[in-house]
Amino acid sequence: MNKQTAKTEQLAAEKAERLEIAKTKLLDGAIGAISVDTCIFTETGYRLDTGILKHLEQFKDNAFQLVFSEITIREIRGHIVRDSEEARVKLISALRGVGKYWAVQSEKQESVATELLGAKTAKDIALKRLQDFGNRCGIELIDAKTTLDIPELLKRYFNTQPPFESSAEKKSEFPDAITLLSLQAWAKKENTAVLFVTKDKGCKDFCKESECLYAVDDLSVALTLIQDRDTHCATLCKAIETKIANGDYPDLMEQILDTIGNHIWDIDWIPEADAAYSYDDELEDVEVVRGEFAPTYGRAEFRAVDYRNDQMVVQASIKLDIRASCSFSFSVKDSIDHDMVHIGDAQVSRKDTVTVDVLLTFDSLNVETPEVVEIELIPSRQKLDFGPIEPDYGEEDPNSEYY
Repeated sequence: MNKQTAKTEQLAAEKAERLEIAKTKLLDGAIGAISVDTCIFTETGYRLDTGILKHLEQFKDNAFQLVFSEITIREIRGHIVRDSEEARVKLISALRGVGKYWAVQSEKQESVATELLGAKTAKDIALKRLQDFGNRCGIELIDAKTTLDIPELLKRYFNTQPPFESSAEKKSEFPDAITLLSLQAWAKKENTAVLFVTKDKGCKDFCKESECLYAVDDLSVALTLIQDRDTHCATLCKAIETKIANGDYPDLMEQILDTIGNHIWDIDWIPEADAAYSYDDELEDVEVVRGEFAPTYGRAEFRAVDYRNDQMVVQASIKLDIRASCSFSFSVKDSIDHDMVHIGDAQVSRKDTVTVDVLLTFDSLNVETPEVVEIELIPSRQKLDFGPIEPDYGEEDPNSEYY
């Protein structure tokens, strides 16, 4: 075996090892975010709205986050500006060549260039493209100023530690170092880890030493791993749903209803009624009578919203039967002075059915029956229909002089 073959096999083995480690960390919930190095954008020709980069749009409003250091975004913007300006210069040069050999007047050349390029500069175009890309993908931007550990940066530079390498290009690796240290600080703060897509050797060496950055070489492979993670989450959800249906959580619904009852006023209740008079309402009480999982015929149906460190948070819909009471004060407008005149009250109770969402946190997912460690009611707005209402005069005559 020659040295080149041995080197190739070693690199392939290291790549496979990184891939296996990343897959394990994704499936156990340790990794909760992804970031992409500048070199990957360079490889794709900065085509932000087509090809593999377009598939980063899946992270918009996703519990799995897409994060970038501001340094990476600045590098990408600089490269797009550079390439856009080069393309503009080449276009102008080509139009001059056409003008020379095809006898096209300079005014016509300028008109064609303006029609193609518009009045915006390369910087304007790059900024707009990146802003649109960030909005489509739901990017979270990490501020280097507030996350960078400068003493650690300097130590790595002077000791030639990853991502710095022993080469004449050492100073050019500062952006990589700032990016990686910022991502690492963010991950520690968020109590998660980041899947970092890069082909840079120094970056991969840094991630190998880090406790919260895991490198893979290929963006399409990274996205496949994340899809596998989502499939794994769905499998875990289905397994817990089945256990609930089989009676392995006999007290869960009671615990959920207790939580909802204790936080019933976290819901913004909107009384509605049909009356012949103007009225003011004051909701006095909302009581939970019974509840069940919705909407699949009372069977639990979960949606994973967070998964990390062997804990999974799922969202579930609960169909509630409630009893609500509300007091109404009725009034009419005086035809003379146009003031509102109180004409009576009513106390109304109604039963209603509403659907609310809760978050359930399951811990120790590798055991037979994961433990429910937290239940949280998601605040919402709910309408309560009290139907037709009118003043309640009891046995009194509403036509008497008192009224």
